[in-house]
Amino acid sequence: MIGGSNCCYGQSLTSQLKVSRRLMMIRSPILLSCFLWTTTSAFNDYIITSSPAYRSLSSSSRTTLRSTTTNDKVTREPPLYVQEGLFAVSKPLEWTSQQVVGRVRSLLEKDAKARGVPDNRSKRRRPWMKVGHGGTLDPLASGVLVVGVGKGTKNLQKYLTGSKGYRAGVELGFQTTTLDLDPTGEVVGRKSCDHVTWTAIEEVLEQFRGTIQQKPPIFSALRKDGKRMYELGRKGLTDEDVEIELREVQIHRLELIPSAGEENPTKFELVVECGGGTYIRSLVRDIGIALDTLATMTSLERTKQGPYLPEHCLHEDDWSAPNIYEAIERTSYVMQEEYEAEEDET
Repeated sequence: MIGGSNCCYGQSLTSQLKVSRRLMMIRSPILLSCFLWTTTSAFNDYIITSSPAYRSLSSSSRTTLRSTTTNDKVTREPPLYVQEGLFAVSKPLEWTSQQVVGRVRSLLEKDAKARGVPDNRSKRRRPWMKVGHGGTLDPLASGVLVVGVGKGTKNLQKYLTGSKGYRAGVELGFQTTTLDLDPTGEVVGRKSCDHVTWTAIEEVLEQFRGTIQQKPPIFSALRKDGKRMYELGRKGLTDEDVEIELREVQIHRLELIPSAGEENPTKFELVVECGGGTYIRSLVRDIGIALDTLATMTSLERTKQGPYLPEHCLHEDDWSAPNIYEAIERTSYVMQEEYEAEEDET
């Protein structure tokens, strides 16, 4: 840990400048919040507010970090967020994306209380800490989920404009109301797939690469006449009962992973890289129709979200406040380097 001798009012300007240089080298708010200096209020404010770590904080965190003078000593409230920004988790199967957000918020709020952060909310019903995610993953899907903390929630869309990657399981011959194996869904149709060959699948996949028109599933969070469409689906309505507009989506990559030892395929996997707004369930449905049969998605793993890959993710066993803040700090350095590289190019 970085440390140093106390500074008094009578110390020389040279000594104060040494303190300033050392503090301005601190890039991490974790170290900045722990680096308690005793010095004149004016000089203390100057060196703290000049540090890179201070400039990376939001206005609310800056306020809690600013010093207040009591009996010629400088004391500080710990910041609400030790770090603010983005990081990625590996979403467990059967968890909703909002459950992940709630768990992360609970861990960070518990940590803030342990650090003695005062709760200054005017209304306790509001979340104490801002936490959000960058793109819903269904409960039956797993994989990369990007989470924003503090001011990072405002940057979720900014940093996640890139493509998303998925690995989807497919089974031919039947279709459900939800287009997947959600237990709330029901089988609504069956059709023979004996005529389907691996060659036929490869030929059909070519139709779905590039820019395509896609009808979202009725079991989705999209709104229709002010209501979530999944609410209509739960009432027994289908996409034939509800007019759902086609959407233009981008499929950058679509590859077949055959099942070993099967001559006439009934089950296989797809590797998909696509733009935002693409529903893999709908893609699987449409591929089945193009093969003159029916198809249902049996599994889904997100393998990429923006710049985040599985190796960047925190797994459930590693979810803790220190690990989350460390992951955010690693991400902030990478993004800062990318930003500086872009600035140099311009």
